[in-house]
Amino acid sequence: MGTKAAVVYMLTAFFGLRSVLASVSVVLGLPWLTYQPPYWRTLLIYGCGTAYLGYLCWRQSPRARFAAYVFLTVDIMRSGRGNHWGTVVIDLVILSILQLPWVRAVYPSIRPRQLRGRRGSRATSPVQGRPPPHGGEQPTDGHGAALHP
Repeated sequence: MGTKAAVVYMLTAFFGLRSVLASVSVVLGLPWLTYQPPYWRTLLIYGCGTAYLGYLCWRQSPRARFAAYVFLTVDIMRSGRGNHWGTVVIDLVILSILQLPWVRAVYPSIRPRQLRGRRGSRATSPVQGRPPPHGGEQPTDGHGAALHP
């Protein structure tokens, strides 16, 4: 198994396990760690949120690493507020692992221009019919048809 596969499995398993632990906590009615009442919030944050984050990691989405940063930061704040220091340490370790070069190779930073190209959006239209300064596409009427002077 290569490094890439190990990283994908590790992050997917981590977030999947969080989802399972939250669901078990709710089903058994046992508040522990950050899985505390009200349980609807626990299911929303950990049941749905971590499941979706695990899916993003498994698919190696360009947004997976950013979503992991956001989730882990929020979880660190929730855990610190509830005095669950073990969870804080685990989240900090995962955040540190996300900074390693071999993990960044699997989950690169979000590049807005690349994402725009994937969504099929076009360059912004020029101001007053002048070509854009970077020598981009021809001006359009906003519906894709080229404007003729």
